[in-house]
Amino acid sequence: MTGEEISYMLLLFGITGVISNWLAGRLLSKNIALTTAFFLLGTVALPVILHFSGNSFIIQIIVVFFWGIMYGPAFLTAISYMIDAAPEAPEFANSLQSSFGNLGVTLGTVAGGWFISNKGIDGLAWVGAGFGIAAMAAMIIREVLDRKAVKVIDRN
Repeated sequence: MTGEEISYMLLLFGITGVISNWLAGRLLSKNIALTTAFFLLGTVALPVILHFSGNSFIIQIIVVFFWGIMYGPAFLTAISYMIDAAPEAPEFANSLQSSFGNLGVTLGTVAGGWFISNKGIDGLAWVGAGFGIAAMAAMIIREVLDRKAVKVIDRN
């Protein structure tokens, strides 16, 4: 891509991010866990799409559009999900989310850098997919533990 084409792609990514934040805000008011899981699916879907996208500029526009939609509300959904886990202590949940978000950026950068230096850049998106799958697994574990806790409370 030329520098001008990259600029347009960045603009598209930003615009779709704004749209997806609006959409995520609407969806979060209905169901925080499902909304978070939906947008996390983008971390798995994007590498698949990139793998089959080829070099067509039109297809790359579609990929960047999808990428912006799925990745735009990452912070919004993460903070909402974390505060939902600890509604009695939202400030604490917010600080945990910021700390673990920074840790995630650090670990993702390290893992991505290691992957690039050892395997090349072609499969880098799969590193993100791995982290997305790990995040979804953590969500499933939380849901299971929450349901067990509710059953224990209901018995008492």
